[in-house]
Amino acid sequence: MTALRPSTSSDGGGLAVVLAANLLPVAGVLVLGWRAAEVLVVYWIELVVMVAAYSVAALFAERPIDLEDREFYIVGFSENSEIDPDRWSGDPEPVGVVDRVLPSAVAERVPPIYRRNVPVVARSLGIAGFLAFGALVLADTVVTDPVAAASSPAVLAASLAVCVSQAAEIRREFFVTPRYEQWSPYMVLEAAQRVVTYYLCIGMVAVPVSFLGLVLVAGAVDALPVDPAALGPLAPATDVDPFALAYVVPFALAKAAADRSRRIAFDEVDPGGLAGWFAPEDPRPAWLREQEREW
Repeated sequence: MTALRPSTSSDGGGLAVVLAANLLPVAGVLVLGWRAAEVLVVYWIELVVMVAAYSVAALFAERPIDLEDREFYIVGFSENSEIDPDRWSGDPEPVGVVDRVLPSAVAERVPPIYRRNVPVVARSLGIAGFLAFGALVLADTVVTDPVAAASSPAVLAASLAVCVSQAAEIRREFFVTPRYEQWSPYMVLEAAQRVVTYYLCIGMVAVPVSFLGLVLVAGAVDALPVDPAALGPLAPATDVDPFALAYVVPFALAKAAADRSRRIAFDEVDPGGLAGWFAPEDPRPAWLREQEREW
């Protein structure tokens, strides 16, 4: 079993790249005049790619599933779900697809996919239905032309940048540090769905509050006895979409906090605060997890 390596100071560069990628939608609104449609498309593409990447990572997880005393249940599971003891006892059985598909030189570097993990990932893909439903709602209420918004070169470039940064984080979390050896497939999927839940809460709470704040600020500016243009660099831009700004400000701040907290959650045995939310529930005692990190 490979020891888990906590992050080092060199990881700061990777975190800086992720945080910089989070600023791209903000720049799109303030500099390129993006509307809410473009902002939502970028975030939704990133979310779909993240869920897909975690689902793939779950196929490599080695540990068995333990559903006892859990507080967070992923899509497809509940407190009444039962685990087949025959399937989840003993060593996992590799599918062997990696050796058959990839060249031997590459296959040696890729961990095996385990057969018992496939049904778990398939059951959890109900989250894809949630994401698809959200996309339909956006297309019907906010994004009047989702194809045009998604095909914009600037939107495609920003989406690619944030997706690459998230993919790099997932690679660091699971493969540079071989966490797939320490986690069950349930824990990997739980980590992804905790992020989805977090973003959903931000959308339900922070975005309306931010938009209300923008309305109040706009009203205060209109009530000023001077022409807003006289404020110079402090004057509000006339071509900035307030709806887009209401979406991008809380999401950019929330994503920056989430990305940093996810790093802490993956690097510490028992993280607290916001990082504790992003850490999946591990049934093993803390002393055992700490011991495995030192092996």
